[in-house]
Amino acid sequence: MGNRGLYPAMSYGSSRQYIEFCFNTNNTSSPLLTTVDGADIVASFNRTGAGVIVVTLKDAFNKVVAADAFLDDTANDGAYATVGNITNEGNGSPIVFTIRTRAAAATLTDYAARKVSVTLSVRNSKWGDVK
Repeated sequence: MGNRGLYPAMSYGSSRQYIEFCFNTNNTSSPLLTTVDGADIVASFNRTGAGVIVVTLKDAFNKVVAADAFLDDTANDGAYATVGNITNEGNGSPIVFTIRTRAAAATLTDYAARKVSVTLSVRNSKWGDVK
């Protein structure tokens, strides 16, 4: 118990960046860029189906090391968001990924004006990559 404060936050490798932003869902339409708060990194949103939002970033990165999305649960209904289908890593094109919003029973669901918070840990280059 005495060592809990002695572990520093560390990132291995080089060129690590942390990106955080949030936006509001827009029911059966794509979220509006005007609702983005935080990093000025989102180029576009595209709602492709119930509870499915494709996010395109403005910049390219070598690798998405970690990704997470959180759906505001003010309604206390157990709804949640997930991140997947990350593409364009290391190819010079902007990163694209999918956020899925789901009801507590795991059903893909559209929500009106619920905040989604997104956190990404990305790497700019392979230099310093430890494998």
